[in-house]
Amino acid sequence: MPLVAGGRDTSACYRRGVPQSLSTAQSWLRRNGPGYLLILPATLLLAAVIAYPLISLFRMSLHDIEPLRHPGETYCGIDNYVRLLSDPDLRSSLGQTAFWTFGSVASQFVIGLVAALVLNESFRGRGLARALMLVPWAMPSVVGAFAWKWMYHAQYGLLNHLLKTLHLVPRNVNWLGSPATAMVSVVITNSWRGFPFMMLMLLAGIQNIPRELYDASAVDGASFWQQLRHVTLPLLRSVVFVITLLAAIWTFNNFTYIYILTGGGPAGKTEILITYVYKNGFQFFHFGYAAALSVALFAIVVIMSAVYIRLMSGKGEKGV
Repeated sequence: MPLVAGGRDTSACYRRGVPQSLSTAQSWLRRNGPGYLLILPATLLLAAVIAYPLISLFRMSLHDIEPLRHPGETYCGIDNYVRLLSDPDLRSSLGQTAFWTFGSVASQFVIGLVAALVLNESFRGRGLARALMLVPWAMPSVVGAFAWKWMYHAQYGLLNHLLKTLHLVPRNVNWLGSPATAMVSVVITNSWRGFPFMMLMLLAGIQNIPRELYDASAVDGASFWQQLRHVTLPLLRSVVFVITLLAAIWTFNNFTYIYILTGGGPAGKTEILITYVYKNGFQFFHFGYAAALSVALFAIVVIMSAVYIRLMSGKGEKGV
């Protein structure tokens, strides 16, 4: 006879004296356990590689570690974080980081979109053109940075030579040594480096758009710009979301180009947060403060990514 409690048959709740919840857990473990065991080594490795440095970094940020001033480390609580709030150099680097990130990503997207639209058309030598467009992305960052540094050279640079030959400038311009042109110059260099990634992703997205949509819009009398606005860009929204988020994170943390081209100068006009962290840690040996700066940098990237994902997902739900 089945057990009855409150008019409910409870015989199914127990099998051989084992509660149903435990039986369900065992069934789930038998079904999914082998898969989780297979990924366990990789998970532990990632935890060791990612979690441990983050924890160690946060611990350092709570200590005063300046080997040039005193040996060892002294616990100082949140003093390093309080120092962040009153650091004028940090505020300046944050503003320049915003300009560097937005300017680079926006120009990479525009150039990449134009290149993708051109390379989507049929013309002689299209395969070669696609291959050449990928050269900046395939080139090592250090090599590309030094190549641009020589092109920007105030006396012997190719850029000044071309501009003077075309009578566009009366004299040599110190592109990397002038506060008025240094940041724009490094943004241009970074845009050259990053636009092939945008181009490749956008080109793949464009080629997945059904041709019938363009034919139908052409029958309705839509111009090229109307097709771009109402057909191409809306259907590329998911691609644009991913590539701009990745490009923003990469650019925000990009160290190579600014460090090689300007080193943060002149007069700190190209100092961004990542180079400011580097200088505090490895030039001034303010390890505790550099750790606090790194934690702040990590928090900014996480918040920026979360806000961007929220905004883009909201637009997607509204169908904008």
